[in-house]
Amino acid sequence: MKKKSRIGKISPGVKTFRAVFFFIFLIYGITLMYPLLWALINAGKTGVDYFENSFNIPKYYLFENFINAFKSFRYNDTSFLGMLWNTTWMAALSTFVNIACSTITAYTVARFRFPFRTAVFSIAILIQIVPIVGSGASAYKFYHDMGMLNNPGLYWLVWAGGFDFAFVVLYGYFKSIGKEYEEAAIMDGCGNWKLFIKIMVPMARPSIVSLMILNLITMWGDYNTSLLYMKDYPSVALGIYMFQEESRFIANSMPTLFAAIIISIIPVLLIFSTNQKMIMTNVTAGGLKG
Repeated sequence: MKKKSRIGKISPGVKTFRAVFFFIFLIYGITLMYPLLWALINAGKTGVDYFENSFNIPKYYLFENFINAFKSFRYNDTSFLGMLWNTTWMAALSTFVNIACSTITAYTVARFRFPFRTAVFSIAILIQIVPIVGSGASAYKFYHDMGMLNNPGLYWLVWAGGFDFAFVVLYGYFKSIGKEYEEAAIMDGCGNWKLFIKIMVPMARPSIVSLMILNLITMWGDYNTSLLYMKDYPSVALGIYMFQEESRFIANSMPTLFAAIIISIIPVLLIFSTNQKMIMTNVTAGGLKG
């Protein structure tokens, strides 16, 4: 008789190991989802119901709280819709400027040989290690002296650093591309700039798009920029933070706050849920190829 192949069979120990880890990550997932569900439930309550018991499911869900968020949710003189607009243009502009500059610098450091090339890469890594609070005071003084505070026409230069997390990922990606592509393009008459635009950027497009999505999500929840540098352009994150501090003194304000939170995270959830596989695959690949 032929022996049955053991290929494809899973031992009891492996099954137990997988089951334990599945249970652990299931509990972890529930702890992540619970605050969101709790906020969604309380967004449909009256102020009285919320303060009586914030864990009960309301008998009647008040969808008008989401409409009231647009009407009554304000920070200084900016409406909720205005804060959404500020968040949108700042996130879009910072994403475009940051990824464009990081792509250029990463390609230059990875593909060209020039003096102090290794030192430039080392400094870029060092920048990732130094906490933002370490340079906060000096950065604020510099922005103030340069007239960049509350000035979108100049403040976009802050996002044009080019030596951040995106630089590290794209550096690894460009470093891994074989020289054969460059040689073939040069033989066809491509210059350095045309080679970069026509050959290298399209090849790195998956990683670039993934990094743009991650940067967009990060900037959507950023409130430091509006709090410190762009006070006349409050973002949704800043408005929610400040309204939370004041809501304890305003009657029936907590359900409105939760409704505003739910509205503000919908774009982020949609972007991440529809691009999750691409983000995890391409960012990890770019980071490992260095």
